[in-house]
Amino acid sequence: MTEMKLKILIIILIMTTPLLSKEVKLENAYIKYTSSSNSVVYLTLNNTSNTEKKLIETKSNIADRVELFTMKPSDSGTKMIPVSEIPIPKKSLVHLTPKGYHIMLFGIKSPLKLKESIPFRFLFSDGSEIQINIPVESNPPNKEINSKLTGQATKTDDPSSGNGTDETDMSTYDPNESSNEDHLNHDHSGHEGHEQHNRADALAPAGIMNPHIHEKGKWMIDYRYMGMKMWGLQSGTSGLSDLGTLYFPYTDPTVQMPTGSLITSSPLGTTIPVLSPNKYNYMSVPTDMVMEMNMVSAMTSISDKWMIMFMVPAVKNKMTMASSNFDRAPMSSAGIGDVSFSTAYRLIKTEHQNFFTGMGLSLPTGSIDERDNMPMMGKQKVPYNMQPGTGTYSLLPQLSYNGNYKRISWGAQSQATLRIGKNDNNYRFGNRYEVSGWLSFLVHETMSLSVRVAKQKWLNLQGMDATLDPKMDPQNDPYRQGGTRSDLLIGVNFLVTSGILQGARFGFEYGKPFHQNLNGPQLGTRELINVFASFTF
Repeated sequence: MTEMKLKILIIILIMTTPLLSKEVKLENAYIKYTSSSNSVVYLTLNNTSNTEKKLIETKSNIADRVELFTMKPSDSGTKMIPVSEIPIPKKSLVHLTPKGYHIMLFGIKSPLKLKESIPFRFLFSDGSEIQINIPVESNPPNKEINSKLTGQATKTDDPSSGNGTDETDMSTYDPNESSNEDHLNHDHSGHEGHEQHNRADALAPAGIMNPHIHEKGKWMIDYRYMGMKMWGLQSGTSGLSDLGTLYFPYTDPTVQMPTGSLITSSPLGTTIPVLSPNKYNYMSVPTDMVMEMNMVSAMTSISDKWMIMFMVPAVKNKMTMASSNFDRAPMSSAGIGDVSFSTAYRLIKTEHQNFFTGMGLSLPTGSIDERDNMPMMGKQKVPYNMQPGTGTYSLLPQLSYNGNYKRISWGAQSQATLRIGKNDNNYRFGNRYEVSGWLSFLVHETMSLSVRVAKQKWLNLQGMDATLDPKMDPQNDPYRQGGTRSDLLIGVNFLVTSGILQGARFGFEYGKPFHQNLNGPQLGTRELINVFASFTF
């Protein structure tokens, strides 16, 4: 009986020895931190035995699928393809890196947390198994050790991986796409750090400041130029001539004057004056105008759902005025506009789509008392639309949606500017409402083309500045400030992928209105130019 037990123990020992094998060591392992539903595992496989080993499977409950991948060169770039095993030659190291073999996690079940350890099981072709807890990190641990390992002669990476260990986040790879497709087709919508986005369309077209979540602790500095060229007076949808507007009589219904003879045959036996609205002609009208805004903003993420932004605008306006004596004179104004703070919250995030809501507050930091020379009038206060600021606090609510699939990305945004109270000059600008939708095509990872349609509505002013005479210039009339406009814009975005500016982005957008209805006489908008440049650090 004792002999039988001994044989059984020997058999069990022989069978379990491979399972307890430590001939392969796992070194410098970490899970790339992301709030995406996908992530990636990097590590070094150290085979200390005299026989070749093969990693055939990795298991963990952290994700729905854990799969082995490698990177291979193709005619159109580098592509990521699945593999059934990772060979580890005898007495050699195999580094799992962004440029070679790596382990993908698809469908992460709960959000990753920095520094937490996740249990994993590594299965090898000889039946051995290793269990290990792998930490979640933003950057590779033990960088010095990794650097030494990459220089050893025994290192055996996948041939396509190169010798570098540059950190390229592949956590947003889309497993449902064909493995033969270029890496450009992989989904990057859930990327946390803009410096790691490898799609030029990761940001919206230049005319849109779309919310996006960065990796916590990262900052993005963004510069925007928005220019608008205006010429030709318009009322409703009809154009007006400069001279026709100057010499056409307008009426002021708020001021009525007695006119004609008195009615003496009244059945009441009294005399009643006949009143009519006061008629007048404008002394001057605008003929053309250029409105420019340079904006610098800083934004960061305070969690995987919240981002905050601070923006400072600088405004510069130039206008040409025509007077009733056929004189033409320039007018200009410039200064810091209304500074704003805003925050955005990501309500929904899926593999290919994001939905944000946001709120901001605009502060009355811009001047509303700028002055310049006026035709026939000398130095006077410039009209409402020439002032750099509004003089009031404003709420800035926003809803935003974006998505992508392969080389196509799209988005929509609605926002409003809601004025709070009147300013020190006893007026407030009308509320403004905007909605925009766009479609982008990724030509290459470094360039995308876009088309965008936008619609705006802005209301008349409430109240009036007593120092601005509405009969001198239609721009001084608070009841001739509102309107609607629909624009069509085309744009291009660029991503810098190498050199000292690696990770920087810039883009350009040009557009024209295809419909506008103005409470004129107002200058019609004719051209729109938007430019942006951004960098994350």
